[in-house]
Formats: sequence, C-alpha cells, structure tokens
Amino acid sequence: MKRGPGFILNVWHLLGLGFWHFIFKWLNRVEVVGGEHIPKRGEEGVMLLYNHISAVDPFLVGATAMPFFSPVWWRAPAKEELFNIPIIRGILASWGAFPVRRGKRDLESIRKMVEMLSHSVVVIAPEGKRSDDGQLQRGRAGVGKILHEARPQKVIPVRMRGVETILPRGTILPRLGRRTTITYGPPIDLTHYYNLPDSVETSQQIVDFVMQEIAKL
Repeated sequence: MKRGPGFILNVWHLLGLGFWHFIFKWLNRVEVVGGEHIPKRGEEGVMLLYNHISAVDPFLVGATAMPFFSPVWWRAPAKEELFNIPIIRGILASWGAFPVRRGKRDLESIRKMVEMLSHSVVVIAPEGKRSDDGQLQRGRAGVGKILHEARPQKVIPVRMRGVETILPRGTILPRLGRRTTITYGPPIDLTHYYNLPDSVETSQQIVDFVMQEIAKL
C-alpha cells in the first residue's frame, strides 16, 4: 500500500471525520486533555494506545487527533468477522482498518502492524476487547510483542472516560448531550524493555507498563 491515502481517499476521510465531529462535538460534548501530545501532521511511526470502553472509541481518537487530508495512513485493527460483509469490508479498508482474529495469537496481524508502524500512525486498544464495567483490563501480550519488534518513534497513551454513554452496549443510534473526556499522555519511554529478550514474559511486561501509564491519565 502506498505511503499516504491520496486525494480521493482523503476526501472520503474528510466526510467521515466531519460526521464524527458532528456526533462528538456538536451533539455531545468532548473535552480533549493533553492535546499537545497528539501526533503532528505527517508524523510517522507513532502508536496510540487507548483503553477500550465503547465501540466508538477509535472514532473518537480519529475525530480528536487525525488531521484533515493526512499525508500518512492512520491504521487500526478491526475484528475479522466485520470483513466478511463486503460493503463493511470496503468501508473499513478505505479507512485503513485491517482484520484481526480476536482471542487468538494472530502472528500475521502482528507482523502487519510491525510493518505498518514504519510509515503510519497505528491506533490500538491493548486490552483487545471492551471493558464491561469501564475499568481497565489487563493488556494483551501480543501488543507488547508489536512494541518490542517495531520500536515506534512514539508510543502515546490515551485514556477515555464517558464514551460508553454516547453509544451504550447493545444500542445502534448514538445518544445526545453526553459529556466525555479523552486524555492524551506524554510519550512512553520503553527503552528499558527493548533491551530485554524477545519472549512472552517481556511482551507482557511491556503491555502491563503501558496499561499503568494509561491508568495514570
């Protein structure tokens, strides 16, 4: 895939971002904290790691951090089942999403994300699935392995609060007038962990540390 989305896809992204800006910032109220830590336009090799409490979490990241007409791809994993629906598959792919198998050690997806991080911004939830009660869950070792292998230029923690009130589990239409907060933290220094052996234990230590940093926000 070419390094950037190109003009036509950027116009498509503009329409999507406009929709989510309307949902989050006009029909609801979103407070952005730590905006100075958001990746600069054109910045590559960045991973944004957020706590997962709603199906619309990645869209909130996009609406608050992704620049209009981005010169680089913003990529995010989506559950494999969604790619079995042709129309949905086309929409997701046009937005830079790619399929992953949940609950399994998907080495192919890990390899893809390591490759993508050399020239993209990757947005991912270390927990792997939504929290039922809004509390932080333990991160997946696979995310730690991606970080250990790819060694991104920046690893930015992101904390969501209140997003689940906009689209509660089991609902289709977003709610109105809700208040939510998204906090972007300073880049995480993982240098110490990069010097450790490549193992499941190291991968888990890395993602545990990332979740600790998210918890501080």
